[in-house]
Amino acid sequence: MSPGDQAFARFGHNAILLEWPTRGETRVYNFGTFAFQGMQGVSDFMAGRFRYWLSVSTLERTLHFYRKQNRSITAQELELTPSEREQMSVALEQNALPENRFYDYDYYRDNCSTRVRDAVDRLLGGELTRSIQGPGRLTFREHTERLTADGGWLYVGLDLALGPLTDTPTRRWDELFIPAELHDALSHAKRNLNGSELPLVRAERELLSADRGPVRADPPSRSLAFGAVGAALGLGLFALGKAARRSRPLRAGFGVLCALLGLLLGLLGSVFVVFWAFTKHWSAYRNENILVCPPFALVLLVAGIGLALRRKRATRLAFTTLQASALCAGLALVLALIPGFGQDNTRIAALLAPLWFGLYAGAAALSERPLWPQRSRIPRTAAGESGPA
Repeated sequence: MSPGDQAFARFGHNAILLEWPTRGETRVYNFGTFAFQGMQGVSDFMAGRFRYWLSVSTLERTLHFYRKQNRSITAQELELTPSEREQMSVALEQNALPENRFYDYDYYRDNCSTRVRDAVDRLLGGELTRSIQGPGRLTFREHTERLTADGGWLYVGLDLALGPLTDTPTRRWDELFIPAELHDALSHAKRNLNGSELPLVRAERELLSADRGPVRADPPSRSLAFGAVGAALGLGLFALGKAARRSRPLRAGFGVLCALLGLLLGLLGSVFVVFWAFTKHWSAYRNENILVCPPFALVLLVAGIGLALRRKRATRLAFTTLQASALCAGLALVLALIPGFGQDNTRIAALLAPLWFGLYAGAAALSERPLWPQRSRIPRTAAGESGPA
C-alpha cells in the first residue's frame, strides 16, 4: 500500500493476502492494527509500549478502505509450492489467535513491513535473508526525512526527536522496514526451487491505483533554509531586546518571548532526557539536540516574566540562563558542522542555535551587559610614583 496523508501512513503499509479463487475467498493479514486510546495512549507512547496486533480482513473491505484514502495497492504473487502456501495459511491463522496476535511495535525494527518480511523468510527457511545482502542505501533518519519531507511539522519533529543511533549505516535487510523497499527487494530476490533458481515474485498486479505524485527517492537538503530562518528569528530577537531598553511594552514582550521559548525548548529537552533514560525509544537515545533544547531553559519561564517586570534578580537569572543556553547552542552548532561526528542534526542546530544567540544578545543589550566577561584592567601609575595604598 502506498503512503497516505496521516502521520502514521507516511511510510506506506504492507500486508499478506491469501486467495482461494475456486472458493471466492480472500483474507488480508494486517500486522499494522493499533488503537490510540486517550491518556493511556499517551502514556504508552511515552514509555515506548506500542501494542500492535495482527488483524484479518477481506480484500473487498481493504480495497474500500484504501480507495477512500486515495492510496494504491500492488499485489506480488510469490513463487511458492502448494505445500508452502498451506504452511503460510496455517502459520498466519495461528498468529492471528487472540493469545498470539499482539506484539511490541518498533518504528524501524518490528513493524508491519518487517513482520511480512520475516514471515516470508521463515517460510523459505532463511532463503530471503541469504538473497538480500549488502549495505543499505540510506540511514534510518534519511529514509524518515525523505518520506516525511512534505509533512511540515512532522518532518521537523521527527528530525528533532531522532538520536544518533538512526544515523549509523544500515544493511539492505534493515531498509525493508519500509513497505516500498520490501516490494523492490522481493522483486529482485531469487529462490531455489527443485534445483532451479527462480524469481521469488511470480507475478505482480495493481489492485488499486491512486492519483498521487511519486515518493522522494532521497531526503531534501535543507540546512541552509533552516539556517536562514534561524538567523532571521535570532536577529529579530536581538533587535527586540535592543529596542526594549527604551520601551516598557517591548521589554514585556521580550521577557514573555524568553519565557515561552524557555518553556517550549526546555520541555522538549526534558522529553528527550525521559526518552533516553526511562523508555524503549532507542531511536531517541543520546539525542544531541538536548544542547539546543536544554532542560534547564525551563528556568526562563519564571526568569523571563521577572525580566518583563523589571525584577533585578530575575533579570540576572534570565541573563545567566540565556548565556548558558547560547554556549550549549554554540557547541551544538560546532559539533554539527564536523563531518561524520555524532548526530546528523545540522538542520536543527542551524535553526535553533541562532534563536539562543539572538535571545542572549538581546538580553545583553537590554540590560546593557557585555556579551562575555571583560578582563579587569590594573591601573598604571606614572614612573616613580607609588600606586594607591
